[in-house]
Amino acid sequence: MLGGANMKDGELVRQWAIAVALLLAAACERGQQPAPGGGDGAPVSGGTLVIAGQHDLDYANSLVAQESYTQEINRFLLFLPLLRYNVESGYEPYLARSWELMGDTLAVFRLRDDVFWHDGVRTTASDVAFTYQRVKDPATAFANASFFEDWGAVEVVDSLTVRFRFRPHADPLAGWPLLPIVPRHLLESIPPAQMRQAQFNKSPVGNGPFRFVSYQANDRWVFEANPDFPAELGGRPYLDRVVWRVVPESPAQVTEIQTGGADLSLTPSIELARAADPDPQVRLLIRPTRRYAFIGWNGKRPPLGDARVRRALSMAMDRKKILESLRHGYGDLAIGPIPPYHWAYARELEPLPFDTAAARALLVEAGVTDRDGDGLLEDPAGKDFALTLKVPAGNDFNRNTAELIRADLARLGIKVTTRPTELNTLIADISSPERRFDAVLLGFESDPRVNVRDLFHSSALSGPFQLSSYRNPEVDRILDQAGRLTDREAARPLWQRFQHIMLEEQPWTFLYYYPEIHLIRERVRGVQMDIRGAFVTLPRWWITEQPPQAAQPRSGGDE
Repeated sequence: MLGGANMKDGELVRQWAIAVALLLAAACERGQQPAPGGGDGAPVSGGTLVIAGQHDLDYANSLVAQESYTQEINRFLLFLPLLRYNVESGYEPYLARSWELMGDTLAVFRLRDDVFWHDGVRTTASDVAFTYQRVKDPATAFANASFFEDWGAVEVVDSLTVRFRFRPHADPLAGWPLLPIVPRHLLESIPPAQMRQAQFNKSPVGNGPFRFVSYQANDRWVFEANPDFPAELGGRPYLDRVVWRVVPESPAQVTEIQTGGADLSLTPSIELARAADPDPQVRLLIRPTRRYAFIGWNGKRPPLGDARVRRALSMAMDRKKILESLRHGYGDLAIGPIPPYHWAYARELEPLPFDTAAARALLVEAGVTDRDGDGLLEDPAGKDFALTLKVPAGNDFNRNTAELIRADLARLGIKVTTRPTELNTLIADISSPERRFDAVLLGFESDPRVNVRDLFHSSALSGPFQLSSYRNPEVDRILDQAGRLTDREAARPLWQRFQHIMLEEQPWTFLYYYPEIHLIRERVRGVQMDIRGAFVTLPRWWITEQPPQAAQPRSGGDE
């Protein structure tokens, strides 16, 4: 999933979008936990929830959606995946009434018979097979195709039963909660390569607890409760309507919350959020995520291809200072690309220390020294060691982080120029075969399953996500073996070794794992957010008073 800086605007690819906004949300005071909502009394029906987001949603179509909050709305409001994650990160049925794994190569899903598309057509196994076939077609350019790289043939057994074959994997079902099924009868006529241009994407027909009402570009989306949503799946939502309003600037979002023009600000700045928190009408929510911030190094550009140099750069950065000064201490130093919530996380490892003396020694060992006494280091070829650090443009947090990194590396004699870059341009630069960058400050959201092949396997060197051009035969062997093991205990030593190598060789500098914060009005009750997403329980939210006037459209009509 992607999100940007705000990473969530424009056409982004797979995780980079999630990645950039990851850096945007500043955290709040340590120890503050998400408020459960609830409050006094039983849930009540009615009213409109207004969400202030920094950007327009991209595609209301799970085959082509790339931005993280759009994917959440597709998954939790408009459409149904076969399965969904429960609070323990286990699987529970959703569109599928039941499922069965037959050995480690066959899966059978049996669908509910009471789920209908919002135009009245029943959702069937043919819709599931169609969605899967489009996902597997490279022309569709499905953002998370790697979720299903181990899955093969599909067979429609009957109108409510579908059968798949797959290769053995430790967690073969992990992709299905992230793939909402789409209607075959409305999308089958659209060629996969043209799916992004489908009119459906801005006027979707789903089968979830909310249905589409209207869309005004760069202004708002409006959704209303589906009165026919199956009672076994929760029935009609309490809310009558949900409005996504585009409010690009954080100060404007906070003002909307304070004045009642919006109910939920997704990306308030830490300073403004803390200033607003004492208001009895609002509260802060801190949501755990699968996200981490990192600096990607372009290994094609000397001396960044040398692991000693990358390790030295990482050790020269005071990452704890970044956390304390810019994130108010909320976050944890990272060891690698597998976050602490995951079963494969190597808990015995310690993050790299902030140690400038050790960093200097590593640089000398790699032949990076000040040969002419001008205070600047030269690489082994005698060229000044100078870097351009690209960061997503548009917010102070990214700029301040880059400035701290620049100052730390300058103390070693490395000249760093920071360059804020418009997000779409930045993604194109780092994803292109030419890799048009030296270093890049981003964020990333890890997959529920351990899925880092696209990032660090040498077979992915020509792909968009292997931005560091990293090669290590041992890492290749680990990724080839560990991903095929169905026994977690057998796979765990391989994943631990992988994380040791990442810590030692630093193809990316892994900065810190972090949560997101939101600002919400107290009138919104029943709110629970967790690692699955911000909107995972939204159909069960309710409000205790009439919706704000700002929920009404500024122009045109929602009716």
